[in-house]
Amino acid sequence: MYQVNDVILYRGTGVCEITALTEKRFGDQTQECYALVPLYLNNLTIFVPHSLEHRMTALRNEEEITGSLEKLSELDTLWISDVHARRRKYRELLLDGTQDEVLQVLKTLYLAKQRRHFRGNKGGLCISDDHLYHDCKRILSEELASASDCTFTQAEERLNAYVESALKPLLLEKMA
Repeated sequence: MYQVNDVILYRGTGVCEITALTEKRFGDQTQECYALVPLYLNNLTIFVPHSLEHRMTALRNEEEITGSLEKLSELDTLWISDVHARRRKYRELLLDGTQDEVLQVLKTLYLAKQRRHFRGNKGGLCISDDHLYHDCKRILSEELASASDCTFTQAEERLNAYVESALKPLLLEKMA
């Protein structure tokens, strides 16, 4: 059980601080909830029932995050041809998957985006894939920023550099 003032990663939202333990009414039921305030989104409080506590995880430290990023090229891709099935599966992984599964989604969508670009498709990813890609990047950048005590922009630049260095060679290899 998490406590007030704990900073956690809430799946699908990002890095949040627990500001209160409270009760909220959902429909005809009253449930105990965590009040979460995202650190990188302004003026927002999210009430998470204790039954969804599995979507909250402790933040990894910088070494754990960079260790995962350094193994990015070794992760399998998770491409699903049907756009609706892909959107459902990737959203599910963003909400309930591990950090490595979020990285797999990021890798899959990055490679798809780059392949489309190399083939001359200037549009890039479809809208749902593009949103999921940016959600993955945002959540990972928030976690990296919190762990390495840097700004979100600096963390995002670091993440982009890791992704580029790990995946560009794979992309060029497959395109050859």
